[in-house]
Amino acid sequence: MTKYAAYGAELDIGTPQVETATVVGTITGSGDATFTLTASGMTGTGDPIAVAVLDEDTADTVATKAVAVFNAMSDITDFFTCVANGPNVILTRVAAATNDGTMNLAYTNGDCTGLTPDSESTATTAGVAATETAGVTNIGGPGLSLDTEDVTTHDQSTAWEEHVATVLRSGEITLDIIYDPAGGTHDATTGLNYRLENKTYSYFDLIFRSTYNWTFFGYVTGFEPGSPIDGALTASVTVKITGAPTLE
Repeated sequence: MTKYAAYGAELDIGTPQVETATVVGTITGSGDATFTLTASGMTGTGDPIAVAVLDEDTADTVATKAVAVFNAMSDITDFFTCVANGPNVILTRVAAATNDGTMNLAYTNGDCTGLTPDSESTATTAGVAATETAGVTNIGGPGLSLDTEDVTTHDQSTAWEEHVATVLRSGEITLDIIYDPAGGTHDATTGLNYRLENKTYSYFDLIFRSTYNWTFFGYVTGFEPGSPIDGALTASVTVKITGAPTLE
């Protein structure tokens, strides 16, 4: 079996761009609403997308139907995670990248009636390209695990305990760093402290020797500095993962 040295691993951190369109209106005539999604680098950018709607559909219903259509289109799902929240259609990039000022989700009445057209969506969160966290001396985790539930019963055929799988746990990442309070990946303006203080939903790319990547989303949940009298200024950092990590 090939052995891999740990030296050269890194944790890159960025911010996925989020765009939100808010549907306004109630359908007064069945037909198709027309949505237009623009994003640099996305296949089919700017193409009209028909969303079938019915008379009396509310804004919330139209948003839900639009997301269902988007989630059936691989060109979109390769680029975005799409969810509806009330009348809001929320698009989150699946990776962190430099902010795309052209990103937009517009909608209008196609051959339906009742919507209040809107040509501009809201830039909810600016995208920030993933950058290597500086000064890392140790990376721990994530501690992936699977919960089980005991379903042993009195009437089963053997006396062996039985379990079923339940929740997959994504665990946490821990970092030990040589702490630079003015460093761009550490400070309270753009760095780890900023992400903790502002509860920033972040994109993480754990890279093993430039070959294997584990990517996931989460939050910086802990930052504990250490300042010995005869040593370097250090910090211990904790990242909590949310959702399913991608292991490559």
